[in-house]
Amino acid sequence: MISHLPVRPRHCDAQAMMHAARYYEFFEDAFLDWLGANGGYGRLREGGADLVVKASGCEHHSPARLGDVLAVESAPARVGTTSITMTFTMRREGDLVAVGTVTYVCVAGGRAAPLPEMLTTPASLPAATAPRRPAPSRPAAR
Repeated sequence: MISHLPVRPRHCDAQAMMHAARYYEFFEDAFLDWLGANGGYGRLREGGADLVVKASGCEHHSPARLGDVLAVESAPARVGTTSITMTFTMRREGDLVAVGTVTYVCVAGGRAAPLPEMLTTPASLPAATAPRRPAPSRPAAR
């Protein structure tokens, strides 16, 4: 999914360049758009779950500037049983600006919990990122 997000004055420093800390706001907005296309944050919360950030990172390639409209592509990079890692590829008119990753852990009742089906169904994820479930054990051959 691609979100188109404008760089506003509040995102920028005195040189009209987006401050490094603001990239994460764009990743979060793009993630909420992706989540909305896959059932929505409200549905997630109604099911008793929430997502918290465990780890995040950003590789900067070219500065974003005031007035840019950034295309941020959101895609799952890894899906576990209790966490999902998203990749955010940010472009300006096709030029790479930044690549971010954020790992979210599902929580319910104050503890890590299995990801809800809305985030693990084949319809919402590319096949390459489908959750890895252990293969059923088979009895040893005799």
